[in-house]
Amino acid sequence: MRSVTLAQARIIIDQALSAPRSSPDRRLAVAVCDAGGHLLAFEREGGAPPLLGHIAQAKAQTCIAYGKSTADLMDMAEQWPVWFEGISRVSMERMGLPLIATRGGVFIRDTDGSVMGAVGVAGEAGEYDEANAIAGIRSAGLAADAD
Repeated sequence: MRSVTLAQARIIIDQALSAPRSSPDRRLAVAVCDAGGHLLAFEREGGAPPLLGHIAQAKAQTCIAYGKSTADLMDMAEQWPVWFEGISRVSMERMGLPLIATRGGVFIRDTDGSVMGAVGVAGEAGEYDEANAIAGIRSAGLAADAD
């Protein structure tokens, strides 16, 4: 299994942080995990609440742990809230990992579609978090779920 490199992760973070925002006062955190779900690179902008870093990392790790983007998981949680509550409990009890069901967690794929890792962006409205993650992935010459 090929994994995202540190150099690629830095490109992803830099681009995600420079992508458009709903307001210039919004502060972001971006986390990149490798294909095993381990944190590879992280950055939280000055002025961003510390919790955003944990949320960004949880978004990326949710993708790897459950095999779905956080947008897909959000749709599933809305459709089956009791099911989502159940898998969230199992995830916390067995892995110590909160599952995040809001946009902003996106798989990083190679040109063959194989998962190389995931990126999580937090601090904006979900659609911006997701768009910034995708922009970062594409800037590194990699593919996102939407490609």
